Amino acid sequence: YYLQDKSNVPLDTEEFYSYDRRVRSILVGLEFYEEDWERHLETFSGGELTRISLGKLFLVDHDILLLDEPTNHLDLESTEWLVDFLKSYKGALLVVTHDRYLIRNVGNRFWELNGGSLWDFAGTYDKYQSDREIMVKSGLRTRENLSREIDRLDAVAKRYRLWGQEKFIKQAVNKERQRDRLKDQLETIDLPDEEIRPTKFRLPQPDRTGYSVLKIEGLSFGFGSKKLFNGASAEVHRRDKIGLLGPNGSGKTTLLRIITENLEEHVGQITWGHNVRWGYLSQLTEDLNPSNDVISEIWQLMRGQPDYEVRKYIGRFGFPGDDVFKPVPSLSGGERTKLALAKLILSKPNVLVMDEPTNNLDIWSIESLEEVLKEYEGCIILVSHDREFVQNVCDHFLMIDGKKLKAVSSVEEYLRRNQRNIDSTGNEYAKLTFQERRRLSNKKKSVLERLQQLEVEENELSRKLETAQLKMGLFSTDYEKLQDLYTGIERIESRLLEILQEREMLDDELDRLSETLDETS
Repeated sequence: YYLQDKSNVPLDTEEFYSYDRRVRSILVGLEFYEEDWERHLETFSGGELTRISLGKLFLVDHDILLLDEPTNHLDLESTEWLVDFLKSYKGALLVVTHDRYLIRNVGNRFWELNGGSLWDFAGTYDKYQSDREIMVKSGLRTRENLSREIDRLDAVAKRYRLWGQEKFIKQAVNKERQRDRLKDQLETIDLPDEEIRPTKFRLPQPDRTGYSVLKIEGLSFGFGSKKLFNGASAEVHRRDKIGLLGPNGSGKTTLLRIITENLEEHVGQITWGHNVRWGYLSQLTEDLNPSNDVISEIWQLMRGQPDYEVRKYIGRFGFPGDDVFKPVPSLSGGERTKLALAKLILSKPNVLVMDEPTNNLDIWSIESLEEVLKEYEGCIILVSHDREFVQNVCDHFLMIDGKKLKAVSSVEEYLRRNQRNIDSTGNEYAKLTFQERRRLSNKKKSVLERLQQLEVEENELSRKLETAQLKMGLFSTDYEKLQDLYTGIERIESRLLEILQEREMLDDELDRLSETLDETS
């Protein structure tokens, strides 16, 4: 196994078998099944390699683990496993993460980096938030009182100097010394920069829809004989806030693209209800024009509005001052998400379809978006690996199970029904027939080879996309060249989406092979 190094573990000993069980438990917890264990590393995607790196770390009992966004690329089941693992870890942990579920369950001390300073808070995440609020309010009050006293002493000193008599001059000098001491004291009050937090706002009141918002009837979809959905049906009603749940590769993104008419080659009926106007926020934010800057992207949707209103609106999404002139290609992942959300809101949808909206956002932005969506009176259909976000926003849940859509009451019920039997991976397996094992092995090999081909193509296209986006800035005044580049970028992004869909289907195929091997091998 790629995570396993038995060179220092004696064979046929209890230590060996204990180590072997630990390897298997970690592999399955991080979504690697038996058919993955002999694969070459170059066949894995970037996200899979990240999970492999995590697994290698967890095999050794380090004194301290340093983890940077460990829940990235993990589904809800794997995040649950990771939280349980870290809770029982005997060493120290230093974790950078935007996942509040992990923070609440694992952290007992919090460092906030802000404005070049570090603040240290002991206790739970909720206590950190409470203590921080008290510290900021107290510090601001002290600053205000000191500033007021400095102004008073300064005015008194100036008045004494105007009177000109020696005794008043001495009093003025004394007041100036007091003022200067308070100025020094004022400079020592170091507080977090609150301006980096997003401005609170509300979504506009959505137009009322009919009671039935969306009907999915007999949906089947796949590539050739490989199905993601087979006769799936569900219905969404007015003001429902739906969390769509399923493991990685189960077809969540594909379903959102089908209902938003981005994938048309499917069997079954997708019917939107009366007066529905949906808006779609995709993972790739591909509706952003790479030839625009931030303000141009919004201006086209706010024609007739004065400049200050447009800039004020964009500022609510974390683009203050000259940040509104940032070119779209230069934006970070989080900034792209915020800009796409700003555009989406201007279309005034009454149904929000959102695919991983918290990707690349910091905790404050996630909490702000969460509050906005909780207050939203329209309908929401949401995919997210952020457990706390899903639980706080959604009131109904659909899980993808056996290529069908099934209602569950909560994220907890979904996790119970999909609990991975990790311990069983160390047990004896029943034997497959030689012919059946060879057939499954050949099928697995074919799928893995195709995934490797797609990985190579995706990497090449990503390099071409980056090059094209850089060229957009070089030819900003050459309209004809810009148009050619924009057309090329659209073609590349379209192919990247096709690759994403096919890889999702192939991942699902590997899951099914894994299940077959686990049950019958």
